[in-house]
Amino acid sequence: MVGVRSRRMVALASASALALSVVTGTVAVGSSGAAVATPGVTAKTITVGATVPLSGIAANYAEVSAAIAVVFDYVNAHGGVNGRRIIYVRKDDCYNINALGCTAGVGNTPTLTQTQTLVTQVREFAEVGSLGTAAQDSVIKYLNQNKVPDLFVCSGSSDWNQPAQYPLLFGYQASYQAEGKILARWIKANKPGATVGVIGQGDDFGANGLAGLLAGGLKIATQDQLTYSPLDGVTGNFADITQALTTLKSDNATVVVLDSIPPLTSYILAAANKMSFAPQWVISQVGSDPSSVNNPLEAGAITLDPYPVPTTVNVWNQWLRRLIAADKNSKTWFPNYFKGPFSNILDGNMIYGASIGAAFVEALHGLGRNGVTRAGIVKAMMNTHFATPSLTPLSYSKTNHQGLQGGSLARIVANTDPTQAPRAAVLLGNAEYTTGDSANQPIIVRKQQVLPIPGYLK
Repeated sequence: MVGVRSRRMVALASASALALSVVTGTVAVGSSGAAVATPGVTAKTITVGATVPLSGIAANYAEVSAAIAVVFDYVNAHGGVNGRRIIYVRKDDCYNINALGCTAGVGNTPTLTQTQTLVTQVREFAEVGSLGTAAQDSVIKYLNQNKVPDLFVCSGSSDWNQPAQYPLLFGYQASYQAEGKILARWIKANKPGATVGVIGQGDDFGANGLAGLLAGGLKIATQDQLTYSPLDGVTGNFADITQALTTLKSDNATVVVLDSIPPLTSYILAAANKMSFAPQWVISQVGSDPSSVNNPLEAGAITLDPYPVPTTVNVWNQWLRRLIAADKNSKTWFPNYFKGPFSNILDGNMIYGASIGAAFVEALHGLGRNGVTRAGIVKAMMNTHFATPSLTPLSYSKTNHQGLQGGSLARIVANTDPTQAPRAAVLLGNAEYTTGDSANQPIIVRKQQVLPIPGYLK
């Protein structure tokens, strides 16, 4: 299963890597009307960039930046933002893992190398939607030193929420700690007294997710707090996962939480099935998207979802479908949407990316024609009333650069053909859950709300 999925991802990566041409510019007009040297800004264009995995083990996430590009393409086709087109340059960093399956030419320190290219050669105005915890941790100091805004980082690490040290850095999705607390709430309410185990990616992703579960009040035995190497999907050595599953089965775990990327989620589900181990799976939103996991065994799993169900009639879903239909690159960037078992399904990566694209356009729109500076976009991030597809509010302040604060609970629904992978999730009720990282911050329950689309995005 994993081998087949990996080949699919590399094929998608090869298509995605055909991406966008680089155009640079350095002169803009500041808010005072005087000429100001603002990298990436000309009278007609704004160039932004991102380092993202277009190849390798995490290549399924290529759809995120592709969806951002679709939004920018649509805006450009309708006059741009205050008269300027957005040029979006995506650089493949292979999830900061230089190994089998990566695009030829990715260097030994891919994310840093590619980021340096964006800053010194592309002369980007800002980064928008760069992805990966370890990948982005490797460049936040460099971007800060070069005064490059790093906006809407695609990762749930709390590392992006350090406004005192990194005032130009902003996350997007809810932190892994906040997510863990919300998932812990569901487990305590629906599986009281359960023996809970965890298998997490062996980096900040897994560590932060576990911290959230514990902050949410779950009791998890030390021997059941297990990890796998981020390199497993590249090397094909899954001994740590096999041992983790053996331990959890021996300890009679009835609930297992996964902080894993989709290919490893799929492998874990398949490996557990082979040993007749069938706990209630609870999966981080990062690794639960049905089309990315592509495994019938995911049916019934619980996850966190900040967006409306992709298959429902929703103003944002309809909007995104229209944008995808109009974009000349869509069949290359989203092949599964046009052909195969997931055709016509807006997967989580697509909605996630479209949300970031919309949010950046909203912040940029508020600067007007003459206010496009790096200082201006940072200020706009904290003052814009964002409207995105998310059911939970997206907001920033001087003391909070995390972004989303939670999401809604969802269950992965079995396919009508049980031998085929699930196609979507269903939300559990009409509630959104928001919280902070620490144990003493309560979980606030509100009614889900779909915000209207700003007129300039329609």
